[in-house]
Formats: sequence, structure tokens, C-alpha cells
Amino acid sequence: MRTVLFAAIATLIGVVGSAVPVLERGPVAGAQTTATVSIGDNWFCNASYADGVCDTSITAGDTVLWTNNGTLPHTVTECGPAFTPCPQSGGFDSGTLTNGQTFSRAFPTPGTYEYWCSIHGNAMRGRVIVAAAQQTPIPTPAAPASPGGTASPTPTRTVAAPAAVPGTGGSPTDGGISTPAILAIVAAALLIACAGGGLSVLRRR
Repeated sequence: MRTVLFAAIATLIGVVGSAVPVLERGPVAGAQTTATVSIGDNWFCNASYADGVCDTSITAGDTVLWTNNGTLPHTVTECGPAFTPCPQSGGFDSGTLTNGQTFSRAFPTPGTYEYWCSIHGNAMRGRVIVAAAQQTPIPTPAAPASPGGTASPTPTRTVAAPAAVPGTGGSPTDGGISTPAILAIVAAALLIACAGGGLSVLRRR
């Protein structure tokens, strides 16, 4: 009898353990991407932008990676709006990049960010255009028909992409003991009760 009870409890604990990853899994954040920008001698992006402005369009949260493919040293230095002033106080700056070296920066906030090569000035300019992350429309249930027999318009709402859940945390709404934890406690209590019952039988014998 005790063997059967122990086997049942072990099975219950195994089920609880396998259910934890499913029950505790949080929402997945939207994918982010990296845009690459080549740096050449007197241009960003490609040679057609020499003395011009290279535009790079991304979405908020994406990263831009610059690689110096030229033979000369260059910088990626943030400027103010309309390239005034250059450099901008407190703006991003790669420092001097030699051939093969890279510089990357994430852009979490929508807006327009202008930059230049502080060594070659207006001959090398670029611009990062950061768009807001798109929201996903979610239709609401259809409204019941009005007394006149025509259905009311169905409104829609939008929600932003779910926030990432830290790898070391649980669900953002966790406020108490989770279901797997309760089941584990019950299983442990049953195990202790069975062990106690076995000792009582041994004493009576």
C-alpha cells in the first residue's frame, strides 16, 4: 500500500515539475534588428553619398552598426538638428575608427538623429530616422444589433507589443504563490503524512 502511495506522489511531483515552465512562461518581446552602415573615405553608406547625407530608417529599439571599410580613420559623431552644432554636447561619438573597426548604438526613442565624421566634416554626413514601433490592432467582439435591426459599428482597439519579461523573474502580474508551488506543497504534505502513518503501524506492531 505504501509503495503505491509513494509511486502516486512521485508521479504528481513529476507532473507539477513539467508544468512549471508552461505555467510560468511570460510574454515574448517583439524582435529587434540591426541596420548596418558602411563607412568609406568621404562617405557613409556608399560613394554616391559623398558630400551628401546618408539616411538610415529603423524602428525604435533597433540598433545601427557602422563599419569603417575605408583606408582612412573616421568617426561617427552626433550633431544637433540640421547638423548644427556638430558635434552636439552629450551626443554619441564612436571615437576614431580605423579600417575594420566598428561602432554600434541602439535607438530606443523615435526621432531623427544626425551625425558626421568629425575628421572630414560636411563631406561625410548621415542621418538615422527612428520610427515608433507599430501597434497591433485587436478587433473587439461585434456589438449586438440595435432595436431597429441594424448592428452597431464594431470599434477596434490597439495594444502595444508586450514588454519583455526578465529572464530571472516570473510573470509581471505574479502577486502570490503560483499554482505549481501549491501543488508541490500538497504533494510534500501527502508524502510526510504517509511516512508518519507507516511509523504508527510499526509502533503498533
